[in-house]
Amino acid sequence: MSFLFGSRSSKTFKPKKNIPEGSHQYELLKHAEATLGSGNLRMAVMLPEGEDLNEWVAVNTVDFFNQINMLYGTITDFCTEESCPVMSAGPKYEYHWADGTNIKKPIKCSAPKYIDYLMTWVQDQLDDETLFPSKIGVQPY
Repeated sequence: MSFLFGSRSSKTFKPKKNIPEGSHQYELLKHAEATLGSGNLRMAVMLPEGEDLNEWVAVNTVDFFNQINMLYGTITDFCTEESCPVMSAGPKYEYHWADGTNIKKPIKCSAPKYIDYLMTWVQDQLDDETLFPSKIGVQPY
């Protein structure tokens, strides 16, 4: 996404996970976007009739990831290694990163580094065909 945000580090931003236009997933995404604007949250999250629950959840998960990625892009100039040396939620809560695979023991890191680890981890999950198959009708494990 660095192409959208100028010279910012490409490590911080993950490429938008695209849903191919014309695909069934694309149609589900358009349905979700249309119902979100209705003001009826129950209707917006309801599984469309005749649709696969796993596919519906996957499309909305990818869209949520893309939205969070864009939202984080708006604060990267304000939250740098220097200004946000720790990932925290106020003075009482500090977050340390561990993914259980590459980093097993939680490590203290800056907020931008924590977000980079997190977004990379999420992107890896979204790219895993066993979790989020890109082909219609393929069931995740």
